[in-house]
Amino acid sequence: MNKLYAYKDLVAKRKSCHECTGLCNPSGVARGQYDSDHIGPWSLWQANMNAEVVVVGQDWGNTKYFNKWQGRDQSVDNPTNENLQKLLSIIGVKIGRPQDQQDQVIFLTNLILCLKTGGLQGRVEDEWFANCSHAFFKPLIEIINPRAIIALGKKVSESILALYGIPYRKNIPFSEMLSNSPYNLTAPTVLFPVYHCGAGSVNRNRSMPEQKEDWLKIKR
Repeated sequence: MNKLYAYKDLVAKRKSCHECTGLCNPSGVARGQYDSDHIGPWSLWQANMNAEVVVVGQDWGNTKYFNKWQGRDQSVDNPTNENLQKLLSIIGVKIGRPQDQQDQVIFLTNLILCLKTGGLQGRVEDEWFANCSHAFFKPLIEIINPRAIIALGKKVSESILALYGIPYRKNIPFSEMLSNSPYNLTAPTVLFPVYHCGAGSVNRNRSMPEQKEDWLKIKR
């Protein structure tokens, strides 16, 4: 099947999914007027179907943020997105801000595709990771067939390793998981776990200078 047709079918499946308790499908917010023809809101920024690099976040946000910005990322003053732009530049990937006109060079997606109904930093459930990984993330990767997946954060990284049946020690520090990367998922695709680049993670877990060193490893 053509990539675009396969992607269209996967998006249609996402729009009709209500598997997870405690989440709201973007198709059900504001009568669906802000939903898109992409797998999730983050893909409106970058969605190259032939991308060599796929970046995977945990979840996009909540229904309040989705309504406020009409299904898009705010163009400025989002530390996660601004830091991600800087880190991507280290591996030679230049992208504009979320709402700028720009070339599509990579693919951005979240592992959890529906929206939280509480706060932006609200709890996420293991069930959500498992459901979305099997139903949407793995089929998406089969369509794109990238060379590298860059996973933001420990939970996302562990979920992807589990999805592909890659052994790992669950109780090791995340820094050790990074040092053991990349992980071979399929014949063409490897996984690079990295720390989340949001303000909270940068301030508490790993500074931007340290994260830049992690991304230099990906470049090499």
